[in-house]
Amino acid sequence: MNNYIVFIKDKKSKVIIADRVTRALTSELKSKGFAKYPYIIAADNEKDAVQKLNKEGKEHLNALSEYSGNVFFYCAILVVGLVIAFILSR
Repeated sequence: MNNYIVFIKDKKSKVIIADRVTRALTSELKSKGFAKYPYIIAADNEKDAVQKLNKEGKEHLNALSEYSGNVFFYCAILVVGLVIAFILSR
């Protein structure tokens, strides 16, 4: 199993074995608009690394969706409570 570093730009990605990544390569890819994914991915091959990256991304999006849904729910309850308190205080 190898460690891979992923560089992402829009819908493009470059998957490179971590041992082959140099500062020059990183600078070149960044100048072309690629951003380095902050984590190293352990995988058997490049295709597997991309699949793991997509899986992690979906998990993060689901967690964010659940969090923002919960925050929205609590804010809605707070607003309703404040409106009721305002109406009853008159």
